[in-house]
Amino acid sequence: MPHIVFESTSGLLSRLNFVQVMSTIHTDIAAAGHAQLGDFKSRVHACHATLAGVDPDAEFVIATLITTNPRPTGVQRQMAQIIHDTLVAAINAFDAKFWWQCCVFIESVERSSYLKTDSKHHCGVTLTAPQIP
Repeated sequence: MPHIVFESTSGLLSRLNFVQVMSTIHTDIAAAGHAQLGDFKSRVHACHATLAGVDPDAEFVIATLITTNPRPTGVQRQMAQIIHDTLVAAINAFDAKFWWQCCVFIESVERSSYLKTDSKHHCGVTLTAPQIP
């Protein structure tokens, strides 16, 4: 179940259609065979106070790809590349006249280190991970 967490400065947040960006990313990663389309969980966090270096007007978007199923490093890198390229294309589409950056971090979380309740598939039963020794 891939999670993608976007953190965006206000300028990019107001210009990007994040629902469309997330939809494109989900579809493209699923089409590449790296995850099931219905398994994605993505969200956007607005950054209200930011500073890039010494420039308070610089814009950036940081995406963190969090995977919970084991995937080879190359597959994780391909997933991150799709996220990166989609974000950069969306930013380039409006011809930004300001300094901006786009970064994608990759984070793997082992299944044993999280809890999940899914009312659709497990009748509201929480799946408890085994205790970590």
